[in-house]
Amino acid sequence: MFWMMIFYGLSDAICVELLHVADMGGSITIHIFGAYFGLASSYFFQPARALKSKNIKISHNSETIAMVGSIFLWIFWPSFNGGPGINGP
Repeated sequence: MFWMMIFYGLSDAICVELLHVADMGGSITIHIFGAYFGLASSYFFQPARALKSKNIKISHNSETIAMVGSIFLWIFWPSFNGGPGINGP
């Protein structure tokens, strides 16, 4: 938990101070942190062990819903996030 706070602070400082990103409510920096934290933690997973697990249940329905949700986020997230900044500084 301690390292998560340090890396979140680092990603916030890079976005806001270095790149001058206008972040309304911290939503951009928390999602950037979540994305990179997920990528870094997935590096330490053991795919060979996961394939042998009895908990794996892949279904076409689940993958389709995940894909549609990702597409909706990809299309609508910029307008949702940019809405509060229309009247900007």
